[in-house]
Amino acid sequence: MTNHNTLYTSQSLVAIISPEMMLPAIKESLRGFPSIQAQYFILHDSLLTEELITFITQYEMLVIADPFIYHQLKNYDSSLKLYQLNSRAIQLYQLLLTHQITKEEKSYSFDFMQESDILAITHQLHQKIDYVFSTDVAIEQIVENHISYAKQGYHPVTTVAAVYEKLQSLNLASDYLIPTKQEMIVAFERVLLASKSRQNKENQIVYGIIQFEAIASQDHSKVKQILQQFSQQMDGHLITLNPLQYSFITTRGQFERETLGYKHLPLLSQFKEELHINCTIGIGFGINAYESGRHAKQALYQANDNGPNVCYIVREDSRVIGPIDTTVFINYEQYPLAITDLQLLERAEKAGMSASYISKLMGRITKHQKYIYTAEELAQTLNITLRSANRILLKWLDAGLVDIIGEEKVAHRGRPKRIYFMQFLEELKNQ
Repeated sequence: MTNHNTLYTSQSLVAIISPEMMLPAIKESLRGFPSIQAQYFILHDSLLTEELITFITQYEMLVIADPFIYHQLKNYDSSLKLYQLNSRAIQLYQLLLTHQITKEEKSYSFDFMQESDILAITHQLHQKIDYVFSTDVAIEQIVENHISYAKQGYHPVTTVAAVYEKLQSLNLASDYLIPTKQEMIVAFERVLLASKSRQNKENQIVYGIIQFEAIASQDHSKVKQILQQFSQQMDGHLITLNPLQYSFITTRGQFERETLGYKHLPLLSQFKEELHINCTIGIGFGINAYESGRHAKQALYQANDNGPNVCYIVREDSRVIGPIDTTVFINYEQYPLAITDLQLLERAEKAGMSASYISKLMGRITKHQKYIYTAEELAQTLNITLRSANRILLKWLDAGLVDIIGEEKVAHRGRPKRIYFMQFLEELKNQ
């Protein structure tokens, strides 16, 4: 049920219902989602209170970070659009792996863990465990079930904050699993894609105009090559307007993903640093081609007024964003490397990974918490060609430094883009 007084903004308004101990991790994950405007309701006891009922009627999108309250809300009103921060697989994997390494043979009492996750993880670890489920319709009974099983030698593992707090108050050793940052990011990406207002914006037309001051005759082919790579990365279409002016067309969803929410557009600095060419970029959003083209001209006028080497965006509501940060990579080299894992360093060196590459990638991790890349994103981050990026990724794959976790369909003809998880970056970050 939706209240007609619901506030609608240019962002996606999302209500997040969470226990207090999960809030810092949720807020940190949301830093990478400028399009989400979060409204929080803090759970203190996992009860379906009148205050919570009043809160949920004000929002279309509800994200629940507590599995117990999620099921209560489902039973209360099955028509509610609920999205759950429910994946705890990585923390469960880490817990079971730790017990395996330390040779602590344990039986486990779970409450809201998915049995399919448990079986998949134990299969990966080549480990068989004895486990039971302590579920119920009341928090007090779930706690009692955990206590009862603990007396039989089962180790309580809960995903409900209220249960964990009660077990801790009884001095009963237990573990509380929450989603990792990466799992939360995946969940919030799904929430964005499911949002009606978000879907409309994802399909908005983005029209960009790139204007150069001058291009030496010997640099024309290089300029065209850089622009074509940029256009491919955006899944867009490049148009030559005249020798000093180009335009591109893409969708807002693709543009926001590739620019990390308008925070990362190194195209201008690439021309400046590599070819010593000055240019400006104007980008327009709109619900149709005419509107986005008109806004792009307004943005270019603003950029020329403040240029050279700046980029402005005029949105569908005529609001101006800019200047966009076009020098993201300049600071990447400043990430202080302190690699203490000699085996990891040796693997990296054998795979042709220089300290410079590690520094740039770790710099991006520090700023954007990004562990997943396509070859195009890696090429831009390392300031190398797409061919070089593909060659490097094959080496890193062979060395076990990265994993292929999926494929991304492309709008134009050609093979799907492989999506890589930079496993070694997470290992370095956790040192």
